[in-house]
Amino acid sequence: MTEVYTQHTQSLKAFMQDLASGLNEKQQHSIIAFADEQELSASDIEQLEAMEQMLRSKDLSFVVVSTKLDYESSDALTVVPSLEEAHDLISFEEMQRDLLG
Repeated sequence: MTEVYTQHTQSLKAFMQDLASGLNEKQQHSIIAFADEQELSASDIEQLEAMEQMLRSKDLSFVVVSTKLDYESSDALTVVPSLEEAHDLISFEEMQRDLLG
C-alpha cells in the first residue's frame, strides 16, 4: 500500500509537521507531493532526507513529487515531476525488493 501526502493549500511548515507525524504512524510506501510553486530550503530538504532514510531502512519507498526540485537538489532524495511517475517508481522498487528478496 502507498500513502500519498499532498500539500494542497497548507503552509510548508504545517505540511512538514503533518508529514512527520503521518510517517511515524503509518508504515507504508510514501509519496510526498508538493504544490507546484513550493520552494524548499536546504533545511526542508534535510528534513525530507531524514524521513527518506528512516523509511528506506524499513524497506519502504519514499518519493518526492516536485517541479521545483531536481536530481541536483539532493543526492539522497528520490524526486520525480509527477504522481504517475512516483507510483511507477514505487512499483519498480517493489519488484526489485521481491526479486532480491
